[in-house]
Amino acid sequence: MAVTQGKTTGIALNVTRTRVTVLAFNLTIISVMLSLKIGSGEFSHQDALLQHLPSTVALFVGFCVTVLGLWWLLVSQNQDELGLSRPWPFTFGAVTTYLALSQTTSAFMHEYLAGVKAGIYAAEKSISGSVPGPLGHESLGHTAALTLLTMGAVTWLLVTYVAPLVTVVRGPLAGRRAWVFSAYYLAIQVPVFWVYAWTWHIASLAKGAETNILTAFALQFVQPLLWFR
Repeated sequence: MAVTQGKTTGIALNVTRTRVTVLAFNLTIISVMLSLKIGSGEFSHQDALLQHLPSTVALFVGFCVTVLGLWWLLVSQNQDELGLSRPWPFTFGAVTTYLALSQTTSAFMHEYLAGVKAGIYAAEKSISGSVPGPLGHESLGHTAALTLLTMGAVTWLLVTYVAPLVTVVRGPLAGRRAWVFSAYYLAIQVPVFWVYAWTWHIASLAKGAETNILTAFALQFVQPLLWFR
């Protein structure tokens, strides 16, 4: 919500607080997931670290992007009795907020969807003599895995692309200035995805699979295709 006082247009303080709260909550999720990884001894075992390398890197990157988003939102506030946020740094912070949430979503989906898939397939192997045909346990297992993947993919696409676009289009600086925020988003997203590409490349090579770094980089823009690989 934009508030106008005289010739100064600012963002209402409660709007800024909402995004700061979201980023703080995101930091909590990242901290909990990293603590669970450390507690499981993942960082002390090379094989386990390679298996979970993409999600671990996503958490580290998500932490950095979250702090960047907090910085934008905090410096956007005017140091006066109203404390309204200036539109430019606020919009940069709002866009960064969704990029930070995107990294956490990537880490969560890759970490737990892969585990759910392994659990479903293990259950299928342990069940013998089930109903054959389309309604058998294999069909149900694939359907469940595909449903979870679809839900995760829709969530990731909304957070990564739709939400930032809506923020820019409906923001106080919409119009011809929107390209600035789109360029900013892309300027951060490209190096982040390049790091992910190398992460997937290394993990794939460790599994003995043939991989290409450029293909891995292109697939980062549609990450749900990689979660079950």
